[in-house]
Amino acid sequence: MAGASSRYRILLVTNWISWAGAETQLAHLALGLRRAGHSVTMVATGSISSGADELRAAGIELAELSATNRWTKLRAFGRLMRFARRADLVHCTGWDATLWGRLAAIVTRRPTVFTEHTPGRGLQETRTGGSASRVIGLHNRLLDRFTYATIIVGEWQRALLEAEGVRGPIVRIPNAVPVEELRSQAEQGPSRDDLGIPEDSLLLVEVARFARQKGQATVLRTVDSLRERLGDVRVLFVGLGETEADVRAQAEALGADWATFLGHRDDVPALLRLADVSVLPSTGEGLPMSLIEAIVLGTPVVGTDVGDVRWLIESTGAGICVPAGDEESFEQACGELLADAVLRERLGKAGVAAAKDFDAPLMVERYEQVFRAAITATPVADG
Repeated sequence: MAGASSRYRILLVTNWISWAGAETQLAHLALGLRRAGHSVTMVATGSISSGADELRAAGIELAELSATNRWTKLRAFGRLMRFARRADLVHCTGWDATLWGRLAAIVTRRPTVFTEHTPGRGLQETRTGGSASRVIGLHNRLLDRFTYATIIVGEWQRALLEAEGVRGPIVRIPNAVPVEELRSQAEQGPSRDDLGIPEDSLLLVEVARFARQKGQATVLRTVDSLRERLGDVRVLFVGLGETEADVRAQAEALGADWATFLGHRDDVPALLRLADVSVLPSTGEGLPMSLIEAIVLGTPVVGTDVGDVRWLIESTGAGICVPAGDEESFEQACGELLADAVLRERLGKAGVAAAKDFDAPLMVERYEQVFRAAITATPVADG
């Protein structure tokens, strides 16, 4: 925010503080705001599972409410209000932190902004497994008049929110990553030999939590098929989640000693650098952090046409986008890149050249502009 005097107390409310995509974007935002001189508090309505040391070392206050259902959230609401009362602005990320955080802001008369990361309402479920679409739409409609602005990470989300009754400013701010920091980290990780992967093999990597929408089973089948015509093709899976056991069982049934499951890792940039291609055959996304990370590190990508993935790939020229759910097209695109080192190099260089548009300081500056407008009660345009 412009000027040395424009330093604010910002409360960031989220469901979890963890390594997942939206949570990673929020951590980058929090660190950037702190570097800009703002006082930053992050409150997880659930728990903190990773990243706490780096955030605390930067001077960011962290708290977890350990509230995982409606009743525990109601009991924790007083504590959340106390955090809101200390802040100049309340920013919320993720359903249903965007409900409880905004309610706390309303009660304490603080301006509030929220960021929409949805991969699609059809993929958001209630605790009982039903669709959360109607309840999310209802709370957006009811709370819109109390919300200064809604930030979207993908342009496709604008029509969704407008259909739900959001009439306040909708501002698009794409996700971003700390480019130079990632490039430095990429030089410090393991080698292929450390992971038991031959140097001359062709390597795919998928960085994502294990969930059906992320398509790890598709990647497994794709690599199994590509090995028949391209030789020693391998895959690294980085992440944890509810479908991991199922995918591991499928790999065991295939005798897939060429599939490596690494779980959660803190050296993702280095793993992306080891790969020939980074993939994400998802059926729902907002603007995936893992593809952005691969692109700025010079690893070409194959993604599916969901969320703003097509825009990301086409605007950077760093990969191939295929229709969601089209496994044949996905395999064809992966095969095309793995078979053509010259093409991979060209796409990788395009991604590196486009990295300036996805650097975290630029994202933080855009958030600061919205936050300053909210705190000073000045207009901000849709955009």
